[in-house]
Amino acid sequence: MRKEFQKDGIVFPLPALSSEQAADYLAKYQSLQNSLEALIQVPQYPKVHVLSQWAGELICHNAVLDEVEKLIGPNILCWASVFFAKQPRNNAFVGWHQDATYWGLDPVDGVVTAWLGLTDSKAENGCMQCVLGSHSMQQLSHTQKPETDNLLQSGQEVDFDISTQNITDVELKAGEFSIHHSLLLHGSRGNTADYPRVGYSIQYVSAETVQTSGWDSATLVRGKNFGNFELEPKPLGEFGDAAISAHARALEAPSGLGKAAKLKRA
Repeated sequence: MRKEFQKDGIVFPLPALSSEQAADYLAKYQSLQNSLEALIQVPQYPKVHVLSQWAGELICHNAVLDEVEKLIGPNILCWASVFFAKQPRNNAFVGWHQDATYWGLDPVDGVVTAWLGLTDSKAENGCMQCVLGSHSMQQLSHTQKPETDNLLQSGQEVDFDISTQNITDVELKAGEFSIHHSLLLHGSRGNTADYPRVGYSIQYVSAETVQTSGWDSATLVRGKNFGNFELEPKPLGEFGDAAISAHARALEAPSGLGKAAKLKRA
């Protein structure tokens, strides 16, 4: 798998959950979404693993961590997690971008994103797309384009003509996941199908990774922490007072997540 990842910048599909488990987590997500909307007013809801016990357990799934460990080593932190959801017949899209653009994490080779499908993710319902091997282009410039249907917090899109590239659909069954490099060019179209597309995007960093923008926080999920990140407490239950306080603290970090998110206490 390491050779495939080095060549393409992505590996998929990889198994994690049964179809029954994926359906159970999807029901939990739908309840979670209602709570998030009352707490935070942003296009996305970052670091949900700090607020929700079941989301916090999902970032520690051994099937996912075993594959992440092959790529960034045995000492792993979850830096961020966010749900991407597209309702049926909806124009919401994800602009073409590189994850590393505004994150301030170094080195970029120590940062990967696992995308876990809670529903089937296909071309017709707006699955993730990518340009294989594009992580070798290194960092490209991006432009922020707010006030669109772009699901990204800052509305960013890469300043690059994607139409000249061969585009690959990253199709997954419910319960399967992909892992991609933080410099891989990727995005997704709107949902033209009659069923939703819901996935959990989880950002993992090697414990050797540092935040160049200032202090930052993360959750230890495997191995050791080397002190480069303030450790986030794992939540007990759903949206407890301690978890809400820890989440607010995490979003005060001067990283891209901290700058984009604005909390609203319920």
